[in-house]
Amino acid sequence: MPNWNLSNEATLAVGLTATALVLLLILWLIRRSTNPKVCRRKVTALLKRYAGIRQFKVLADLNLEYEGKKAHFDQVLIGFYGISFITCLSESVAYYGQEQDEKWSRVDGSKKEYFPNPLIAGEKGIDTVRQIFSKNQVYNIQMEHLVVFAGARKKTEVYVKASAPVLKRKELQQLLGRVKYQKDNSVDVDQLAALLEKYAKKA
Repeated sequence: MPNWNLSNEATLAVGLTATALVLLLILWLIRRSTNPKVCRRKVTALLKRYAGIRQFKVLADLNLEYEGKKAHFDQVLIGFYGISFITCLSESVAYYGQEQDEKWSRVDGSKKEYFPNPLIAGEKGIDTVRQIFSKNQVYNIQMEHLVVFAGARKKTEVYVKASAPVLKRKELQQLLGRVKYQKDNSVDVDQLAALLEKYAKKA
């Protein structure tokens, strides 16, 4: 019969290897939780779960072009209530800005970067959507723009003053529970989804 008794050194080596693997797994999970692409996909998945049981539709990474104007939305939720256009800020950093500022900033440690105010860009994008709808005789659609901070919960700080909806990923789920999203405004979900996709620039 083989002797399966391990020496103290071998036992220690196995234990250290197992500990190292656990630490590597933890580090991988932490890095994954802050990966912007992963964070953005979590918002898309949340919206698709919400839409799936309501016969709503979700469009992701939508780039629109119309008469020389362009608009980009990370996610679009189309429901019987209307349409929510979403800009997803997916980095796990601190964000600073105000509603009317031309630029906002994101701070990661000692690194500070400025980027265009997504609220202003979102409203311009919705104006482009209105023109597309008007061109196709589609009127009276309730539309809104949301800015969602999708980074890792414990590593994303938001210092933004705005009356418009700016919220974290967890708050988005709470927002969608409000009565306004349950209201039926006789929106043809399939028609609007097809119309937006018609004017979408293909990657």
